[in-house]
Amino acid sequence: MLEVAIVGDRGSGKTTFLGLLYATLVRSGSDKEDDLRFHASFESLEEVTALFQQLMSGGFPDSAIKEGLHEFSFTLGLRKPRGRFPRLGSRKWNADAATSVHFTMPGSLGEERPGFLQGSTIGTGPWRDVLDADALILLTESPKLAPKADSTERGPMATYDGQVDALFSAIQRWRSRSGHELLHPIFLLSKFDSVSPEVLKAANLEAEPPEPAETAARAVYANTLLETNLPRTLKTVQGQSRGRLRFGKPTYFFSWVRAEAKGPGGSEKIKLRRIDNGGWEPDYSRVEYLALLECLGEIAALAKD
Repeated sequence: MLEVAIVGDRGSGKTTFLGLLYATLVRSGSDKEDDLRFHASFESLEEVTALFQQLMSGGFPDSAIKEGLHEFSFTLGLRKPRGRFPRLGSRKWNADAATSVHFTMPGSLGEERPGFLQGSTIGTGPWRDVLDADALILLTESPKLAPKADSTERGPMATYDGQVDALFSAIQRWRSRSGHELLHPIFLLSKFDSVSPEVLKAANLEAEPPEPAETAARAVYANTLLETNLPRTLKTVQGQSRGRLRFGKPTYFFSWVRAEAKGPGGSEKIKLRRIDNGGWEPDYSRVEYLALLECLGEIAALAKD
């Protein structure tokens, strides 16, 4: 089973991300002509279905969903590739390429006990799965991204940057004697439709990131933003290995979901869009989620080699 952990600051969109990932599976794996097939495990189906229904009705996850949903498992199958890895778009199924995926969403880093991030080698509860993960999805809240400052003033993401770097140190300590030697970092810039235009202008970047297939170009695009806001994290994952722990090549995705304007005293609602069969779905970055699923398929293929 491929173990994937989702880590982010409070309010970064972790639960919404998981719901949109499930919506992508449902939307893209319902017909025999689709590029993927999936089967959700019974244990996590009730919670993720409730989350899916909220999103499909235009509601963001409520507090009950956020408190109750900490994991989600499914089996993912992609069409047989021409090359080495299972990629979307080929028309032949490869049963051997199917893999079980388990997502862990333990909470916000800022809420974790200090001992876990400050030297303890003990991980308990959902955080144990994070320590043993094959891939770590790091959510970065795009509205908090700041341009490079001329002063030494700490940016709005400095605390989160330190917490993520401390998490990597904890993982290194945990795997110093056993466990997986390879960890794949996946950066997800959430709420990217709300990134400040001034930040993009200061970084000399276009409003839209390169397409998912342009992996080198989008790595440059993302790193231009992250090297100012998450310098310690980037230095860690792009630097030398820490003991037994090695990092795979980082990958980058940009997520967003459109929201309706708030009415007087009303709560924010998700903007819905009509789809081909006449139904509705959230207006979100579906192509990014398809690319992420493909990325997970490639990581799973590497693990099997």
